[in-house]
Amino acid sequence: MSAAGRNSREIAFVSSLSQEHHQQLESLLFFNRRQDRVRPGILAAINRYGAPEIYSTANGSIKLRVAGPVEVQCLFAVERWGGTSRPVGVILYTRDSFERITVLHLVVAEEYAAGGPMADQHLLLRLVQAVRRVARRTSGIRHVELLYAQSRVRAEAACA
Repeated sequence: MSAAGRNSREIAFVSSLSQEHHQQLESLLFFNRRQDRVRPGILAAINRYGAPEIYSTANGSIKLRVAGPVEVQCLFAVERWGGTSRPVGVILYTRDSFERITVLHLVVAEEYAAGGPMADQHLLLRLVQAVRRVARRTSGIRHVELLYAQSRVRAEAACA
């Protein structure tokens, strides 16, 4: 790898994290200073689906689930830079009907949020687009719904 490659930031999207990222994920998900802006959506998601939990898998990685009976999927955005990595975004979603995927929780690190120094990376949008790609590949899905939106937003899965 060239010196330029080692010094550039790269965002990778993965479905699980190594145990070394447990505390970083906990901070990102549960202690994010911007969560007050979407508190009603967070509470609605918790009341409807259960609180998110970090758990260890049989192979030693970590993932997210909810305390309720719903099965969820998760996608993590991991920043890789200079030989290190850290989670900088999370989207947690479920197929809660034949035609719909609902995004339960969505968070990005403060520097990647609007107004942050890395806002030009559009990480929140990229996470939502990743779920929309999943929706397009999944038989029967017609809508992706975001619980955190001020007024519930429905995005057509067929959109680019």
